[in-house]
Amino acid sequence: MSNFLQNYKLTYTTLSPIHIGVGDSYEPTNYVIDDGVLYEFDTGGGLAALTENDRNELNKIVNVRANEDMLKSVQRFFYDRRENIKPWAVNSIPVLPGVDNLYRKRVGQTANNEGGGGQVLNKLEIDRTSYNPINRQPVLFGSSVKGAIRTALLDQLNQNRPTNERKGLHEFQGRLFHYYDSERRKLSLDQDPLRLLQFGDAGWNAALGLPTAQIFLAVNRKKAPVVDEKGTMRQAMGENLYQILECIPAFYEQSFKGQLTIQRIELNAPNKLPAKSLRFSTKDIAKACNLFYRPQLKAELNLLNDRGYADPNWQKQMDEILHLAQDKIDKGTAFLLRVGRHSGAEAVTVSGARNGKIKIMKGNGQQPDYADAPKTVWLAANDPKQRAELLPFGWLLVEIHPGEAQIQPWPELATICQSQQLQARQWAEKQAAQQIQLAAKRKAAEQHRQQQEIEFKQRQEREKAEEQARLIKQQDEEQRRANLSPEQQQIEALRQQFEKKQAGKAPEKMGGVLYGDLRKLIEQAAEWPVDTKKELLEVAKSILAFIGATGNRKAKDLLRTLDQP
Repeated sequence: MSNFLQNYKLTYTTLSPIHIGVGDSYEPTNYVIDDGVLYEFDTGGGLAALTENDRNELNKIVNVRANEDMLKSVQRFFYDRRENIKPWAVNSIPVLPGVDNLYRKRVGQTANNEGGGGQVLNKLEIDRTSYNPINRQPVLFGSSVKGAIRTALLDQLNQNRPTNERKGLHEFQGRLFHYYDSERRKLSLDQDPLRLLQFGDAGWNAALGLPTAQIFLAVNRKKAPVVDEKGTMRQAMGENLYQILECIPAFYEQSFKGQLTIQRIELNAPNKLPAKSLRFSTKDIAKACNLFYRPQLKAELNLLNDRGYADPNWQKQMDEILHLAQDKIDKGTAFLLRVGRHSGAEAVTVSGARNGKIKIMKGNGQQPDYADAPKTVWLAANDPKQRAELLPFGWLLVEIHPGEAQIQPWPELATICQSQQLQARQWAEKQAAQQIQLAAKRKAAEQHRQQQEIEFKQRQEREKAEEQARLIKQQDEEQRRANLSPEQQQIEALRQQFEKKQAGKAPEKMGGVLYGDLRKLIEQAAEWPVDTKKELLEVAKSILAFIGATGNRKAKDLLRTLDQP
């Protein structure tokens, strides 16, 4: 190990659902949920799954003014075609039954009406947790880990002293970390001790063979009992106050692997380097995190029990893991950490700095209050109205491993976690089998589409050849007509008139227009050349046969004039 750079490997075991937001979401126009599975598809895959009629219908839907009705129609359009879209999914994620049910009830529907009668659309966006855009596997950002550790180190240095400064201000952190000169009111970030700590992004441990995430509901519940004016116990700020989140599930052992690099600097350089007393080791980090987060976890477990929110099975496994990890915690090779969304204000603020600083949001149009602690807690749920068997967000168990050595498995931890992974493994096995079926369905669909494209191309080529032949024939016909004598042009005009009569449905008699025009033309043909008379004679015979006048005496006499030289 280098004297200057000390490298460590970190493994992270999820103890509760983890959601680290990235400002990205699954939109209901690029996913469908069916039978407990979210199928994500990109634009290309979605269009590839559609038939020509489907595409035409989708074009009709989107080629109108964008409004709630149009968005609802798009949602319903993709949901109704989910069986065709699923083979083109680029990702699949398990969905809790309550979320599945909520989706089916609300996709393409209106959630409720505003006070003025306007529609509130069920947009059904699902916030994504941090992920690698190349392989779509989740990522635990080093910045999230470092931020949580920073808070724990600050809290240890502050020793619960009160402060009037808001969380996150450099002046407050700078005084504790000795990089703020209060006399000159100047920051020197070179002296920030955490610049000596580099936390790499932790990648997903694919060897687990488990689904990488799950879709949860985040619900808001009161920390203390509240009774409304009717004497009814209020559990939450509102029945419809929930969020749909993608999370890494609880009890995935060593599910993320990352790296920590510590710069070891012995030089003492005031105003240029962090103070020697603040050059933290891995044991310093572990101790500060356990002192800060362990009491918070205990307090949260007590709260969940007191309010009846706790999941007894989850709490039992937590107790077993904490007992199992105690030796490593004592040695400074493992520590608790809380990261991500809904970690709670207590986990992201230094103890003395949160007194009277926690913003308590109220109803629409009302000014927020401020308190020493939040009055509600966000918990992971299956159903918006769920009151029990809820889980907290954000808890991790972090292990520190020497950088040069191989990461050693922890069989006892794996045994506890794997006892909670039965449904996840069953889902993974079912999905593996289904992926084979979906792949076969996609292959068949692609072959069918390729055949259609071949047939379409052949039809285009055939129609093109037919059109070219028609144009050549038309040109030949136009040339033939251009070469006709004036008498032949009159015969041609009569022939076209006859063909139109043949194509029509109305009967033609001897006293009709066609016979009259024939008679006039024969009378004009007395001085025509013999060959031209013969052409007219052939047309005349066909016309007389058409009108049923072949045996008529006058018609016969008329034809004889064309036989005369």
